[in-house]
Amino acid sequence: MLREKLDNTIPLERQELVARLRWMVDLRWVFGAGVAAIGVGLWVRPFEQVHGGLIGAIGLGILLYNTLFWLLERHHRAVGLRVLAQRAPVAAAAQITFDLLALTMVLHAAGGIENPFFAYYVFHMVIATLLLPVRQVFALAGVAVILFTTLALAEMKGWLPHASITALQRHYQDPGFVAVTLAAFGSAIVIAVFLGTSIARTLRVREAEVVRLEAELARRADELERANEALRRADEAKTQYFRKVSHDMKAPLAAQQSLLRALLQEAPDLPPRSRKLVERAIGRGDELLAILRDLLTLSRVRDATRPPPVECFQPLDRLQPVLEASELEARQKGLEWRLEVQDPLPVVCVEPGALPAVVENLLSNAIKYTPRGGTVALRIAREADRLVIEVRDTGIGISEEDLPRIGEEFFRTRQARETGSAGTGLGMAIVRSAVAAMGGQLDVRSRPGQGTVVTVRVPLPAASDGRPVPAAAEL
Repeated sequence: MLREKLDNTIPLERQELVARLRWMVDLRWVFGAGVAAIGVGLWVRPFEQVHGGLIGAIGLGILLYNTLFWLLERHHRAVGLRVLAQRAPVAAAAQITFDLLALTMVLHAAGGIENPFFAYYVFHMVIATLLLPVRQVFALAGVAVILFTTLALAEMKGWLPHASITALQRHYQDPGFVAVTLAAFGSAIVIAVFLGTSIARTLRVREAEVVRLEAELARRADELERANEALRRADEAKTQYFRKVSHDMKAPLAAQQSLLRALLQEAPDLPPRSRKLVERAIGRGDELLAILRDLLTLSRVRDATRPPPVECFQPLDRLQPVLEASELEARQKGLEWRLEVQDPLPVVCVEPGALPAVVENLLSNAIKYTPRGGTVALRIAREADRLVIEVRDTGIGISEEDLPRIGEEFFRTRQARETGSAGTGLGMAIVRSAVAAMGGQLDVRSRPGQGTVVTVRVPLPAASDGRPVPAAAEL
């Protein structure tokens, strides 16, 4: 767009005027050619007293001065857009003035005041109100009124020959008709200019406000982008520091747990009270180790400093150890274990540890919060272009008000807290982050006392032709 190429210091209305100068020239080519063609047609087949030859000559004159305006516009554009913007009002006013003169001459050759096409003066005024300042528009309106009034009076007085378009009527010689027509014409021009300039002024003010708001929004967007970048860098630094601290705490804590367990083995004669205190310390230490492990996993799946490594593999190759451990844990607790795996499963291309982390945490929650005698079921299958992992249980369920908060860090539902089971509140946060990193979808449906259904959908990789890659057994 031309406006985008102009200097921002140029007023908005001047930019619009520069953009419209070429439009006026292009429109005038059509208008001039049309007038010339009509003139030739009337010269070949005369109509009443209309001067077809004069109209054709006027059309050629329009094309001639339009060529001059076209050359001047190209010259000023080559010199510089700022120069063109400075001279644009004068150029536009000159073009409209020449057009008014041409229209007056065409009316003189085709009926004068009796020709209803004198309403075309209004069209030029409308164009002027859209392009020029108010003073210049009223000045051009005065030029139009003077030209048409002079033509009407000159033909009425006989100073100019009248080319009648009707054989019987002689309204151009009737002073009353001429006066009423000129009064109507003048008032129509003034009213049109007044309304047009009022509307154009309002539109320019609003357009200027829109441009100002756009600039303000762009500035605010830049500020938000810089702030977001600063927050991202701060979050990366926080993640790195958090990971380092968690890792540094994990090693001495693990050593402490090993020493406490060794103490129990090497001191079998400890007093019961002392043994109980040591066992409680070991239990608390295991809980802290679980929190550190979950925090390290969560920071890894949320690490934005580098993209995670992606591998393509058959899901069961990575999930088999998780499934065996979960089945053993479920049966030890007295739960019914159900496993449904489609054969063959499709290949997935994700970060190697993400899928096992998701399944392990989902099964761990299902087993932990399902009472003895309940059921934990896992389904892994392909649905269209996605791998679907669904974990169902008949456990304690989740209340409706807690469902939107599933996945928040350290959040545990009221039902989970009431069971008294130990938990970090990070398992579902890990699941949600890992699913997001794989570009998948997470859906949780549950009711208190009626169990929970968690569904994970992971997109499958596409082949070069856009179709999903075949299953591992088909490769």
